[in-house]
Order: sequence, then C-alpha cells, then structure tokens
Amino acid sequence: MQTATFAATDDVKAEYKTLGLVSAAHLVSHLYWIAFVPLLPDLKALLDVSYTDLALAMTTMNIVSALTQAPTGFLVDRLGARALLVGGLLLGGASFAAIGLWPSYPVLMIAAVAIGLANAVYHPADYSILSAEMSQARMGRAFSIHAFMGYLGFAVAPPILLGAAHFGGARAALIVCGLIGPLVALPLMPDCRGERDGARAAAKSGAPKGPSALALLTPAVILLTVMYTMLNLGTGILQTYMVVALADLLHLPKATGDLCLTLFLVAMVIGVLSGGFLADRASRQSLVTSGGFGLAAILIALIGAVDLGEHLTVALLTAAGFVAGLIMPSRDMLTRAASPPGAVGRVFGIVTTGFNFGGMIGPVLGAWLIDHHMPQWIFYSAAIFMAVTIALAIKADVDAQPAQK
Repeated sequence: MQTATFAATDDVKAEYKTLGLVSAAHLVSHLYWIAFVPLLPDLKALLDVSYTDLALAMTTMNIVSALTQAPTGFLVDRLGARALLVGGLLLGGASFAAIGLWPSYPVLMIAAVAIGLANAVYHPADYSILSAEMSQARMGRAFSIHAFMGYLGFAVAPPILLGAAHFGGARAALIVCGLIGPLVALPLMPDCRGERDGARAAAKSGAPKGPSALALLTPAVILLTVMYTMLNLGTGILQTYMVVALADLLHLPKATGDLCLTLFLVAMVIGVLSGGFLADRASRQSLVTSGGFGLAAILIALIGAVDLGEHLTVALLTAAGFVAGLIMPSRDMLTRAASPPGAVGRVFGIVTTGFNFGGMIGPVLGAWLIDHHMPQWIFYSAAIFMAVTIALAIKADVDAQPAQK
C-alpha cells in the first residue's frame, strides 16, 4: 500500500521521529474525543441544555466518523497519510476553538460534525504511516507506544481542561483545547508535500492498489469491528458518565468523581504500555484480552452493586483502568493479524469504525440511564459489554490460528 514515501528503514532515529510525531497526533485524537466529558456540567450550564442534548452532539460526532473513517483509509493512497493527519489536527482544533468563541448549541452541533470528520483521519493515517515506515522488528513495540500515547491523551484531558476551566471558565478551556491540534500539526507539515508526490508517482506507475473494499470485508474483519464496538461501549459509557454516576449512586462530591476518572485513565495508560510487552510474548492474544477485561468487568460491576465507600471505590476504579489497558496492544495485534498484505491501514480504518458505532449508542444509553435515575446501570452495562468483548476476542483469536499456521 502506497501510504508514504518512506519505506521501513534501519535508521532508528528516523523511525523514532516518525513514531513520536504519529503518536503525538494520536494523543491529540484521544484528547479531542474525550474533551467534552470533563466539561459536561460546565457545558450544560454554559449552553443551557440537558445532558441528553449534549449526548446528541457526541452521538453526531460518532455517526460522522463512522461514515467517513473507512473511506479515509482509501484516501491515504491518493492524498498521503501525513496530509490527512495534518488536516484532521487543524480541523479538530478549529472546531473546539469555535465553540469557545461562539458558545451556542447550533455551533456545538456544527463543531460535532467537524470533529467527527477530523477523527476519521487518525487511525487509518497513523497505522498506514507506522506500517510503512517502522521496521518489522519494532512493529509490536511501535503499536504499543502509539496506543500508550492515545490513552495518555485520555488521561491528560481532565487535568488540562479542568485546569483551564478553573482559571478561565469553559470557554477558555475550549479555546486552549483548540490550540493543541495545530501545535502538534506543525512538525508534520514539512513531509506532506514529498509524501503526496510519492503517492501520485506510485499511482501513475501502475503499482498494485491492494485489495478492494469488498475483499477486505472478511468474516474476521467484521467480527473485529463488532469487538471494537463492544469494547468502546464498555469503556466509553464508563468514562463519559463515571463522575455523574458516582455522584448520584454514592453521593460522592464532583472532586472525588474527577479524581476517579483521572486515576482510571492514568492507570489505563500504564496498562496499555505494560500490555505491549505481554502482546509481544503472548502466543494467544485472547488470553491477555479475556484476563484483563474479565477482571475489569468484575471490579466495575462490584462498584455498581455495593457501596464500598469513597477510598475503596477510587482504588477499584484505578485497578479496573489498569487491567482494561493491558488488552489494548493485543487488540491491535489481533487486527494486524487479520489484515491482508499491504492493507493494514485500510483494515484499521474499517474495524475502528466500531469505536464510532459504540459511540453512537453509549452516550445516549448513558444519558437515558442517568436521566431515569439508574446510575448503577452505568457500571452494570459497562461490565456486560466487557464480557461480550471477551467472547468476541476469543472467537477472533481462535479463527486466526489456522491462518497463522
């Protein structure tokens, strides 16, 4: 697949530079995707809307991203992965800044469409660049670090946005958020033109274009797409409504809820990095997935079922975040194993659409549960979705074994 002008190289410094730039963009993508969550109460007050109204904006983001993410995987061949990545960073940043400058619900909805479009770029472009430019010997660790930086984006979002909101209000927080994308895009810009020229030259030379869209829709890819959907439902509904659910269920103050969310995400980041070593050594990726998500599901269901008190709740959510993070590199390795040669970026573009499918359902389901005074079901539903993810991961791993022999 002609996604970049630079082939995998033995120049370790060049590879680390590529990995650093792409991983920084992945951090921004996750930060932008969760940016509304810590600001939900502030946005509710600023725009004078309900949580359901805000959930509709987040659902819109997911619908747009779901419709455009798979086609984006094919666009990288024509426009270049770096060019698309820069465009996504700039569009996402401008969207958040626009909400801060002109706060209104119509602007929020327009920005949600733009953020969804920008988000469609990251996974196909990132994995296309990494697959083309990282050596095979370091590919697993590259995926681990890339995933680590993405979840670090989740972890740093609450302190950055809540800190900016503390000093300047929600509008200032949104503008600060909007500036991050363009700053990360700057060092990617110099290589965009060369990459574009290389992609055009490859197209004119008649080089093989790789499998068609229909050829990529194998049973394994479809199964993984469903798995990504369940995974996002399990973690997404918990991340989005954890603070509100803890306040309604256990009457914990917002500061404690914010601490739980931050520690959950930080622990998930540490788990993702640790999971890279497990993924490199595990003969069956499903064992990592089922063990990590299984324990996370038990801990999260326990919080919904029993009043454990403030300190134990914080501790269990932190532990749940860590073990949930362990499975992320194994998830990516399962997807790469299901990808035909030369189609890694496009397959990731398809399967990560499952994140968007989950994102369409999760915010609305969570808002309905909160509005109907059922906060315990935020935790129960997260545990159920995690259990389904385990079953799908085991099935995907079993199906992949004959193909790998």
